[in-house]
Amino acid sequence: MGGDAEIKPGRVAECVFRTRYDGVARPISFSMDPCHGLKAENASFLYQARDEIFLFLGRYDKVR
Repeated sequence: MGGDAEIKPGRVAECVFRTRYDGVARPISFSMDPCHGLKAENASFLYQARDEIFLFLGRYDKVR
């Protein structure tokens, strides 16, 4: 971030969006379009929350 005394949130966000991360299971990165969508393929999972319990439903693209 350049070591500035004042770090602005916008600069932090832009740094995060330009960085590729080695996640636990696979690398993740963000698209450079205005929405900065997550580009990690097969990395989104669905859970059901009910009565303070989370139930794993599976990978987003596989759940029906």
